[in-house]
Amino acid sequence: MAVIVLLLLLDFALTTALSWLNLAYLKRRAASPLPPEWAALLDTSRFPQMVAYREANTWLSQGARLTDLAVALAILLSGLLPALARWAAALPAARVVQGLAVLAVLGGISYLAGLPWGLLSDFGVERKFGFSTITFRTWLMDQVKSLFLAVVLGVPLAGVLLLLIERMGATWWLPAWGFVTLFQLLVAYIAPVVILPLFNKFEPLKDEALRDDIFALARKAGFPLGGVFQINASLRSTHSNAYFTGFGKSRRIALFDTLLEQLSHQQILAVLAHEIGHWKKRHVLKGMIGGILLSGLGLAVVAWVLDHPWLYRAVGMEDLYRAVGPVGPVAAVGLFVFGVVASPLGLLLAPVANWISRRREYQADAYSLELYEHPTALEEGLIRLTEKNLSNLFPHPLAVVFYYSHPPLLQRVEAIRRRVAQR
Repeated sequence: MAVIVLLLLLDFALTTALSWLNLAYLKRRAASPLPPEWAALLDTSRFPQMVAYREANTWLSQGARLTDLAVALAILLSGLLPALARWAAALPAARVVQGLAVLAVLGGISYLAGLPWGLLSDFGVERKFGFSTITFRTWLMDQVKSLFLAVVLGVPLAGVLLLLIERMGATWWLPAWGFVTLFQLLVAYIAPVVILPLFNKFEPLKDEALRDDIFALARKAGFPLGGVFQINASLRSTHSNAYFTGFGKSRRIALFDTLLEQLSHQQILAVLAHEIGHWKKRHVLKGMIGGILLSGLGLAVVAWVLDHPWLYRAVGMEDLYRAVGPVGPVAAVGLFVFGVVASPLGLLLAPVANWISRRREYQADAYSLELYEHPTALEEGLIRLTEKNLSNLFPHPLAVVFYYSHPPLLQRVEAIRRRVAQR
């Protein structure tokens, strides 16, 4: 338990230090004179607002992290876990149902702990800086739908895992790996046509000229595109984005209505050419394969951990473990504790994953310049999106290493310009 608590405290200390270091670096860089080439390109009048927005979000994130730490320590040290496991074990139900009851209670605690910070974000910080447009009714309906999906998707997934743990012994992680992989592929396939429309209205892109240009761009790249849609993102926020989702016949492009208002046709096409670049360079496939391999490794580690009594001794329920074994409510507690520990350990893997992701972003930018022959459209679109969203133009290098899956804007634009100059 001492090791687990130490890991949580070190994770909190590191993330806190990185957040405030990042903010201090932004303040210093934003107040310093820019080189002439950047000063002419960026709207420096928005710098004070960018700094204020980042500072407000830093305080908000700090409060949320502190709450998460306090809740995790309270659950681990208060004796709640053994009490909860014994309560569930006494229920007149199958072991799998008992395990689901434990996970439901722990999940409910985590959900309620994060709820105030979500409210402060949507109706506090985001509203203050002119981004949030969500009404309380829409927010409430989003919560209901999210909880519904958590039950519809989460209960079968957790139930099958608990059943395999009970029936398959130490090798349960092998069939679980196959099931989790199929489950993820199924969700990815149905998400564009079933899940995402629960939250946003998808309708065919109204701008026929832009739609024709997008399909022409996709044909030029040999990209199989199922449809181009615009979504009513302005119902919740003025932040803008575009994304590809689904695969096979469900593959589609989704454009935020806010993006259509903020970017020109050329800029939108350049941004979409970048997204097509991820597909052309097989980044999506590589990411999917990498995710499958990591999930298999993770499940193997979970199986090894759940099969050792020291985990249950740490949380004060070794007697229940010896009585019933690592099944049902005991396995559910083990899964929870492993999840708590995996979060800080995941931070150690983040630099490698983020480096790979940033490298792929540069490659997709390069492909965009080849596919869409408008040399300045991509950098203009990226700059406009960054400024409109008040994104951090000057992140600290250490924050980039640990948190940034995309290169900082100025480095990205420099790489684009070098690529254009070489053509």
